Amino acid sequence: MIKIIIWLLLSILSGIAYRLGGIGKPFKSWMRDGICPLIALVALWLLVGFKSSYWWAYLLHFGLLFGALTTYWKKKGADAYWYNWLLTGLGYSLSAIPIVWINGHWLGFFIRTITLSGAITLWSVKIGNAKWEERGRGFAIIITLPLLLI
Repeated sequence: MIKIIIWLLLSILSGIAYRLGGIGKPFKSWMRDGICPLIALVALWLLVGFKSSYWWAYLLHFGLLFGALTTYWKKKGADAYWYNWLLTGLGYSLSAIPIVWINGHWLGFFIRTITLSGAITLWSVKIGNAKWEERGRGFAIIITLPLLLI
């Protein structure tokens, strides 16, 4: 029960960090780009435990998620369409490949890819409020991580 509460809190923290990174001044984009992947690592360690021999997979996951968080797959200033959000969710999901490579849970990875990509797309298209959209995307990144164990 305590793990579930911690998981929910980490998901909420990721949503907050994601939003703070999108506000602009006085916050910077690293609030999203750096803190959300850090929260993802903490959540993964909580979920599967830290395996020091796989440090490289954690580092790669951090870097790939950091990179995916820096883009919405569109030109700066252009409107985002459903396919931009689909690519955004796909990028977030694909960042977990190094983790799946070491644990072999490919079915869970595919389920998470479909779930996260779909959730990011639907949430971002339907909500229409940047504050809640960003919080929801940050929340979704973490809350879907347990699917990687299927």
